[in-house]
Amino acid sequence: MIKKFNDLNENINLTDYTNGYCFVYVQGNDTDIEKYYDLVRMSKDNLIILYPERSKTFAQRVTYQPYVKSIVTEDPYLICTYDRKKVFIIRDGEWEKPEIQTYGTSVSFITDDILGMDSSINLRVKGGADEWLNKVKQNIQYR
Repeated sequence: MIKKFNDLNENINLTDYTNGYCFVYVQGNDTDIEKYYDLVRMSKDNLIILYPERSKTFAQRVTYQPYVKSIVTEDPYLICTYDRKKVFIIRDGEWEKPEIQTYGTSVSFITDDILGMDSSINLRVKGGADEWLNKVKQNIQYR
């Protein structure tokens, strides 16, 4: 379950969230690309870190310790190191907060509940890859 961020704070200013937060943005989401561009602009100003998992080995990802700066990620190993109060997810053009506790939660649960993929098996092998990618592209509720 996800709570709308705007319900919690009418006057959101992303620059108030540059330290210690985790923004979840699944790449390929064309519907909410403007929200992503806001984050890219912040990273160019060196305010947040985009997808830190890209520069990490698997061993570094599974032993990740959060940065001081906020991050944008789609990696469940990184998401589970942040308390739900510090996690924001883009859904239907709005930043929302998860109702589940994310800190210490299994990566399988985060992959299912937050990233919308209910399989630990590669979707090209299992089947359903194109359907899931279409849902990501349109940013429709995955479940």
